[in-house]
Amino acid sequence: MIIKDAVYVYHLVGGDKLAWHGRYHTHGTSDYELHLFLEGSGQFLLNRAKYVIDGNSLFLTKPREFHSILPDAVRRPISYYAILFEPQESEDRELLALLEGRPMSPVSIEGRERFLVEDLYHLTKASSLEDSRASSLEDSRASTKGRAAEHLLLSLLFRWCGIKGTGGIRDSRHYVDRALSLMEKSVRKKINIDTLANKLGLSEEHFIRLFHSRLGITPFQYFTRLKIEAASSYLSSTQLQIQSVADHFGFENPFHFSRIFKKCTGLSPTDYRRTFSGG
Repeated sequence: MIIKDAVYVYHLVGGDKLAWHGRYHTHGTSDYELHLFLEGSGQFLLNRAKYVIDGNSLFLTKPREFHSILPDAVRRPISYYAILFEPQESEDRELLALLEGRPMSPVSIEGRERFLVEDLYHLTKASSLEDSRASSLEDSRASTKGRAAEHLLLSLLFRWCGIKGTGGIRDSRHYVDRALSLMEKSVRKKINIDTLANKLGLSEEHFIRLFHSRLGITPFQYFTRLKIEAASSYLSSTQLQIQSVADHFGFENPFHFSRIFKKCTGLSPTDYRRTFSGG
């Protein structure tokens, strides 16, 4: 398994950025690409088929398959990850058989899995940066992070290839999906969990129990990770002051933001910007 590239795009809506990411293109004869759409409204074109883009929807494009985000169909800003990878025939035969046997277009994933993809993105970027700075190809730190990224992607692919359908049950899934939608729309605000539970018609205790049972973390933890995920894009793509980023996403102050950011990513906001902005 070789991970060739990892891209995170936050709030894609128009202009040159949309033109680039919306181009109709394909990859090499042995390259696969995962597209995980986190939020937004639009359409994904795969060969000649058009699919609706929903939150936490996953697409797999295979070698020689043309694909794009349709620029004219974007109605709400789209955030997504794209992971380009090449399985190795000598090492990944079982995976290749699964990938060839299953058209993953689309699959709905569990909300907590987006954070595993976030970890995969960071590992891949950190490995690439260390590779570029290494004095030799045997740099142990770079190879360790690269292998960690490859193992994580491999485990996710085997998990997703085993998904049989998306279902449509109106129990905990119904309430949690509504909560996720409200959180994603309010990532720049402060949300009281009790208020969110009231909007869903649930007690706070019951809501937390349903949410944790489905996603493995509390609503507060999930919402915090959403904020950090969005803030990381601002840090790497803008020159906003740390305090401005903290204010933008509703943190109490820059110190609180920095503490939570480092807890989630392993880096301070300043170190994250220095590492991932290329500056």
